[in-house]
Amino acid sequence: MPEKKKRLLFIVSLTGVFGILLGLATVFDLQVSHILADGNLTEGRYYSVNVLCNLVEIAGAWPIWTAAVFAASVLTVYFWAGGGIRRSFSLFFFCLSTVCAALLLRDGLKYAFRIYEREELLEGPGTWLVSVVFGLAVAIVVLKLTGEWMKRNLERLLPFALAIVCCCSCFFLIELIKSPMGRMRYRGMHLLGDTSCYTPWYQKSAAGELLTGSGLVKDCFKSFPSGHTFSAGMSYILMMLPDVFPKFRRKTGKILCCVIPVCYTGFVGIFRIAAGAHFFSDVLVGGTLAYVAVLVFKYVFLGREKQRIKLSGGRAA
Repeated sequence: MPEKKKRLLFIVSLTGVFGILLGLATVFDLQVSHILADGNLTEGRYYSVNVLCNLVEIAGAWPIWTAAVFAASVLTVYFWAGGGIRRSFSLFFFCLSTVCAALLLRDGLKYAFRIYEREELLEGPGTWLVSVVFGLAVAIVVLKLTGEWMKRNLERLLPFALAIVCCCSCFFLIELIKSPMGRMRYRGMHLLGDTSCYTPWYQKSAAGELLTGSGLVKDCFKSFPSGHTFSAGMSYILMMLPDVFPKFRRKTGKILCCVIPVCYTGFVGIFRIAAGAHFFSDVLVGGTLAYVAVLVFKYVFLGREKQRIKLSGGRAA
C-alpha cells in the first residue's frame, strides 16, 4: 500500500477511535468518575487519600520537564559549538534548561505540600531557591555527562530537539483552554457534596462565578483538558527514537518505544480520574493532544531523515 494511503488510513482510524471514545466519555463522564474515585476521596478533603493517586499528582507530569531539559541542553551545545555571537543563544538555552529542571522540582513540591496540607511551605523564597539550585545542578550535570556525546551527534540530535521543543510548547494550548472553559473538577463537587455543577466537556461552565465565596481554590475550575495527562503524554516522544538512533530501529525497539508511553500515559490518566482531578474526557483530550503533537512534529522535523534512510535501503547514517 502506498505511503500516502497508509497515512490517510491511519488518520481516519485515529479520528474514528478518538470520536467513539469521546462520545462515550460525553455520556458516561460522571459515572466513570463515581466508579474510579470511589473510596479515594473523603468528606471535607479536596485531595485524594490514595497514595498512588497522590504520587501521580506529584510526579506524573515529569516527562514534559525531562524532555524540555534534554532539548534545551542539545540546543545549548549546538549554539556553543557555532562560536561567535551564537554563544549568546547558548546562554539562553542553558538558562532554559535550568528553569525546566527547577520547575520539575517546584511542580512536585507544590503538589506535595498542597496534598499534605503544608502549603505554607510554598510561601517565601525558600522553595524557589532550592528549586533553582536543583535546576542549575541538573543542567550542569547533563552537559557534563552528555555534552561531548551531543556535540558528536548534533546532526541527528538537532531536529530531535526542535521537535521536542515544539511538542512541549503545545502545553500552552492546554492552559489557554482550561481557564475559559472553567470546568469544575469532580473532587470539588465531592467536597461540596453536590454534582449539580457538572458540565460536559464542550460546555463552558459558570461554576466558578456561581461558587464565589465558597472557599474553593481556583484550581478547582480547571478540569478540562488534563494538563497532567498531556505532560505525561510527552513520553510519546520516545516514538521518535527509531528515527534518531539506529539501535531503536529493530522491531523490539520500535514496539517498546510505542508500548511504554501508551502504558505510562494511560496509567497517569486513569489515576487522575481516580483522584477526582479529571473526568474521562479531560484525560482523553489531554493525552490525545500530546500524541497528535508528537506525530505532527515527528513528521515535520524527522520525516526527511526517515525518507533518506528508506531510500538508502534502511542503512543508518
